[in-house]
Parts: sequence; C-alpha cells; structure tokens
Amino acid sequence: MKFNKILTVVLAGVSVLSAQSCLKDQADVFDSSSSERLQAYIEQTREILTSNEKGWIMEYYPGSGQSKGGYAYYLAFTDAEVTASYELDPENSYKSVYKLTTDNGAVLSFDSYNQALHHFATPSSTEYQAKGGDFEFTIVSVSPEKIGLRGKRSGNHYDLYPYDSDLTPAAYLAKVADVASSMRAAIIDGKVGDTDVTGEVDFNNRRITFKYVDPAASAETSGDDGTVVVEAPFMYTSKGIKTYEPVEVAGATINSMDYHSDNNILTNGSIVFQGKLPEDYTQYSDFAGDFKLSMYNGRITLDVTLTPDEEGNGFLMSGFVSGDHNVYLGYDRARGRLTMNVQSLGADGSNTVWLAAWSLSGGGNLTWDTTTGYGMEIVRGSQEGEFIFVDNGKTDMVIDSFILWATDASGKSAGEFTGWGDNQFPYLQTLVRK
Repeated sequence: MKFNKILTVVLAGVSVLSAQSCLKDQADVFDSSSSERLQAYIEQTREILTSNEKGWIMEYYPGSGQSKGGYAYYLAFTDAEVTASYELDPENSYKSVYKLTTDNGAVLSFDSYNQALHHFATPSSTEYQAKGGDFEFTIVSVSPEKIGLRGKRSGNHYDLYPYDSDLTPAAYLAKVADVASSMRAAIIDGKVGDTDVTGEVDFNNRRITFKYVDPAASAETSGDDGTVVVEAPFMYTSKGIKTYEPVEVAGATINSMDYHSDNNILTNGSIVFQGKLPEDYTQYSDFAGDFKLSMYNGRITLDVTLTPDEEGNGFLMSGFVSGDHNVYLGYDRARGRLTMNVQSLGADGSNTVWLAAWSLSGGGNLTWDTTTGYGMEIVRGSQEGEFIFVDNGKTDMVIDSFILWATDASGKSAGEFTGWGDNQFPYLQTLVRK
C-alpha cells in the first residue's frame, strides 16, 4: 500500500509537471495574436519581394481553368511600387503602386491600374469579362526561391521565381515573344520510350495535347481502344514551352520542352517530337489587305479591309458592317486560318447589338451565345489570293450566315437590328484579294 501510494503521488506529480509544461509551450506559441502573425507574414513577403534586386519572373495564367494559357511577366518591387513588363509588350515597362493586405489571409494586390498587370483583366466592347485575368492574389507560400500565389478571381496558381537570366528583362521577354511567334510545331509526332505519341499544339490558347495508346490504361483514363489523351495549358519560355503543371505522358514526366526552330522539333532530354504545319496553312501576314467578299452565290459583294490588331492575334474587318463597326476575325496560329464568331459590335441606347450566327440552311435558327463557339472559319481556297468561308464544325447547328440582332439590358432578345443599314449577311462564300 505504501508503495502504491508513493507511485500514485509520483505519477500525479509528473502529470502536473507535464500540464504545466504544456501550458508554458502554449503560452510561447500563442503569445501573439493571429492578426500579428499575419502582419509578420506580410512583412516577410515584402522583405523577400524587395530584397531580390534582379526582380522576378511571374508565370501568369488567366482564365478559368487556365483557358488562355500562360504568359511571362517580369516584376521588380520597391516598398511601395511595382515595375511590370510582359512578353506581349517586351520593350516597355509600367510602374504602379501595389498593396500587401489581408482578406481571409495575406493578399498581394495590384489594384492601382497598370497596363501590363491589368491587360488580361480589363474589359472591352467584345469581352465584357475581359480575359479572366487576376490582379489580386492570395499568398500561398513564401520563400526566396519561390512565391506561390493563387488568383482570387480564377483560382489559378501564379508562381514567382527569382529572375536569373544574364539578359536584360526586356531582352528576355523579347526572346520569349520570338519563340511564341516563330513556333511552327502545330502537329507533333514522336516517341516516349517505345510508345508512339502524337499531339497538337494550340498556339492561340496555349494548350498542348498528347495522344498515345496504352492497352493497360483504365477505362477512366482512356478510350475504348486504350487511347490516352493528355492535355495541358502551357506558357512560352526563352527556350521553348513549360506546362502549367508536370504531366505524365507514356510513363515519362514532362514539364518543359525546348523548341529548335531550325528543324522544328520540341525536345525534353531524349524525347523528341517532330513538328509540322497543316497543308492548307496560311501565314498571319498573308491575310492582311483589301478583299472583295462575296455572299449569296455572288449576288452580294462587299469591299472589305483586314487590318492586323495590336497584339497580332487577329484582324479588324472594316466594310462588312456599315459605319465604323469593325468585325473581329481571330487568327488560329496552329492551323493558319481565321475565325469569325458571334460578337458584340456595340450599343444602341440600352440595347446591345450582336453579330449573331445564323443558320439559313438549317431553317433560319440564330444565336448570339458567345460561350459555345458558334461561327465560321476562313480557310485558303484553291486559287491564289482566295479564301473560303466554312462552318467551324464546333456545334450541331451549321453556320453559313450572320445577322445583326439586339438584346435588351436584361439579355433578352430585342429582335432584328436595322439601325446601321444592311443587317443580313446570307451565305458567306469567299474573300478574294484585290
């Protein structure tokens, strides 16, 4: 009994001492408030951002699901300002103030207008929601080697890495832009180990797709014949491309590939993909100029001019709609053709005027829905200087015409719009260079 009593007392003493020790540890851990710890985290972020004298490369992926692909940015920080430049305008840099603040966590905010940082977040007449870009970011992780951000709007990851090139930032971004404009590997073909792999590179939306057959693949990851399709958004680098995240292709992990323009190949170590262009490919510059547009079996002709846009991604077509209401034609760099889709052309009072896709051969159905890809493509014809309008094949409704249509402030149909003159464009056929 005496032994048991002593043992009990000793254990109780240990328990008390342990409890006291835990309480002391808790006091040490929580001796500052959560707001104080968050503020310390923000100051740590500021210190790392500003102490890197060479600046940072930002991997910027706008759009839900990285729908626009990625773009290279260069950022340099002082205590209050950021200087930004990007691959779409490598020779210029733009300065603005930034904020490190709190909003359900630490936030890096570029809410003061900056032409580079707001490029993908600024709405236009044809893109009311802009391009899905972010300018406010939740800070996910901070270290001198990498700052991880998450876009508050898109939810995409935006990583910052220390700038380590010997080139000036302008020269580096110009090199990235040169890779983007010179790449011609729209269709790729190669081997990963012993597996034949084919694929496509979408230059406009910056997505790469790999296809290969794996008989052992599960039904959840492959088609009925064992075909596996791997798709990933990517950004251009000074050497080639880098995917948003590493992807598994036929047992190999691919995150970046070098592009060799002299023989049009993409490489990753021993993996080599030979690139080529479609046979009916038309270079961007070959679409610029004056044309005669024919429709309705040649009964209607228009004199139109295609002028390259500032970014080199498409053309403004004047002369199609009366007045100064230009129609935007996108350029599909992967396939060398133009796209003519549903788009807003402006306003008439409180109504929005649309270039609506029209299926005359399908009974006259029309739509002003911009989300499903309704529209036409303009491809190279059989004659020199001739281009042909074709349905883009993206929907069950065959588009062969366009019509001006209005919607009210609530988005409901306000009927056919005739306020700008001719408003029906039936059975588009050809563009012939003058």
